[in-house]
Amino acid sequence: MRIVRNLKDIFNQEPAVNLLKSALLKNKIAHAYLFTGPKGVGKETAAKALIYHLFCQFSREDPCGSCLSCKKLDKEIHPDFVKIAPEKRDIRIDTVREIERFIRFRPLEAPYKAILILQAEKLNPEAGNALLKSLEEPPSYVIFILVTENIIQLLPTIISRSQIVKFRPLPEKTIKEFLMKYAGYEEGVAQTLAELSLGSLGRALEIAEKGLLEELHAFVKASLSKKAELRFKTAERLSRMERENYELFFYLLTLWVWRSYLKEKAGFPYPMALPEETFKGDPKIALREISQAKTALDYFIHPELTFYTLMHKLF
Repeated sequence: MRIVRNLKDIFNQEPAVNLLKSALLKNKIAHAYLFTGPKGVGKETAAKALIYHLFCQFSREDPCGSCLSCKKLDKEIHPDFVKIAPEKRDIRIDTVREIERFIRFRPLEAPYKAILILQAEKLNPEAGNALLKSLEEPPSYVIFILVTENIIQLLPTIISRSQIVKFRPLPEKTIKEFLMKYAGYEEGVAQTLAELSLGSLGRALEIAEKGLLEELHAFVKASLSKKAELRFKTAERLSRMERENYELFFYLLTLWVWRSYLKEKAGFPYPMALPEETFKGDPKIALREISQAKTALDYFIHPELTFYTLMHKLF
């Protein structure tokens, strides 16, 4: 995966990037930032790039990528940087206690200690309240960067103590150009992935790299065949997907349902990559069934049974 060390390399997020560059130039770094916006539009990438700017031993304006500090950040082994993400469903208070211990002592090598919290909306109530204490009176050498897709799920007091940096959905053209230039996709494939991404470069890359369009085609084909054996085999295959891929699969399934409806009712263009077969049922009922299947998998109900049941209910 391409490492982005410089804020100037963040695509099409000028307002966010300019705000951060200005803070660097004026040496007015906030003690806590809250990066908010859709999934896969550069929030985590920008957060890491900001840390390169702060930690690089040779240039704050243009991180070198070759100093010891940059190399340690490349490998995520820098002693003054820690990245936090949910374990299973949420971020728990034990993790926040580890952060408290981490910031208790001054940096070992860098000017700051940086804490990057991904999916910050998944801080459970205890963890959120514990983190709030650190945000209220942080040591001068500590910088928190919280990344979230759902800012309204965060405690209002956490929001109020952070500088909000907003990231926007990316234009299809930007995503297409990136996929062609940096990921090596042909123009037709890149265009299709850009259409399906709904402004999220991360989503476009995941769809391509994880083969989820192929899984969607298999699901639709098996569902329409009415052959129990094919349905069972397909359900078994889908159940072997990595759990973190379920959400994106259901996103594609939902998109297929809605684009089928819009094509039938209003003649809207239909993305080439979606199955040729279109959904003929009631989209409201379909979305309810998809939501129930997602909930079932969240509660670890048997995946194979869940996918088979969904096929039966949708068709």
